[in-house]
Amino acid sequence: MSANTRQLAVVTGASAGIGYELAKICAENGYDLVVAADQPEIDKAAEDFRALGAAVDSVEADLATLEGVDKLYAATKGRQVDALLANAGHGLGHAFLDQNFDEVRHVIDTNITGTIYLLQKVGKDMRARGQGR
Repeated sequence: MSANTRQLAVVTGASAGIGYELAKICAENGYDLVVAADQPEIDKAAEDFRALGAAVDSVEADLATLEGVDKLYAATKGRQVDALLANAGHGLGHAFLDQNFDEVRHVIDTNITGTIYLLQKVGKDMRARGQGR
């Protein structure tokens, strides 16, 4: 398939773990990818997905911010997103009362606010054309 006929998947948190595996499955199943993470390792992950035959754009962005989500959305270059796998997220891993509130706020902004903002942006496009997942 050419890049114009392959479906596009956007996968967040794709530099490692579950997000990496989700992106890998998409690439193995014929999707091109826009992958994102807040770490430079996203570029190495993108190389791995290209080796599977996918056209891949990688985005290093903090998805806890509206600007980071906008940067990711812009990386689709107006192309139809067929699948959105909003996987980015993290936790702090220690007792709640011992957590620094700025770090707690970043968790909330990544796991909830940024994710909802991305879902609205991509979801509205999907609804307008009557397809997407």
